[in-house]
Amino acid sequence: MTHRVFTLEGSTDTFEVTDRPHSAPTWRWRALPEGLNISHMTVVRAHQVQAGDLVVAEFTDTTPVRQAEHLIEPYTAAPHSLGHCGCEGCEACDDLNDEQTHAERYLCLAPSDAIEPCAIEFRNAPVAVIPAAVAIEYPPMDSVPPMADLFTVEGTDCGPYEASPAPRGWGPYDKISVTRETAEQLTTDLNTRHAVRGLTAMWKADWLVFSWDKTYRHKPGPNRLIVEPDATGRYSIGNLWRWDTRETPEPAGD
Repeated sequence: MTHRVFTLEGSTDTFEVTDRPHSAPTWRWRALPEGLNISHMTVVRAHQVQAGDLVVAEFTDTTPVRQAEHLIEPYTAAPHSLGHCGCEGCEACDDLNDEQTHAERYLCLAPSDAIEPCAIEFRNAPVAVIPAAVAIEYPPMDSVPPMADLFTVEGTDCGPYEASPAPRGWGPYDKISVTRETAEQLTTDLNTRHAVRGLTAMWKADWLVFSWDKTYRHKPGPNRLIVEPDATGRYSIGNLWRWDTRETPEPAGD
């Protein structure tokens, strides 16, 4: 594995950056745009990050050798002071407000979006970046497909199932978006494992039909739900049971 060692003015620590890990069945990282790698990285303090820099890693607190901890989701920086990101209260900002933290000690390196909260760092925290002047010569981060989220049917061994990233504010009864292949696997699991009492699933052409009896829902009303594919062929499934999110552990030593 390739590694590079950096120093920062005013610090006696060294900062070691390794190749970005590849995803595996038990842990996952979103890849960098094609062509970008460790040779393009440098280390700066958070307050030195420039708009357009691609932020790829943070660092451990252990001294004097501080190891890079690669971000699962690299992001393009748009630095600004706290309170000026227009996020209207994401989890990261709310946590800082709850702790009554001195805002001047922190920076927001990227505002929240539909999926990720604000990227907030201590002003002097070291981060590994690919400078904007380099990153602009390569495909944008958006060119790399986002990583799927993993979900299971709560309280069962059904899953995990890959789905499109869930938006911030998503709840366990909300819908997840899956491919036809994943929907077929879910159907098989529900029927063969009797995972949700009183509920079955079947296919009618490209419709996925869920049916249930009174042991599943003790209330009047329809006893079936038809899920049709959207324009991209994906199925949005929810409001039938609680989904559980599945975290993928990072390997020791990263």
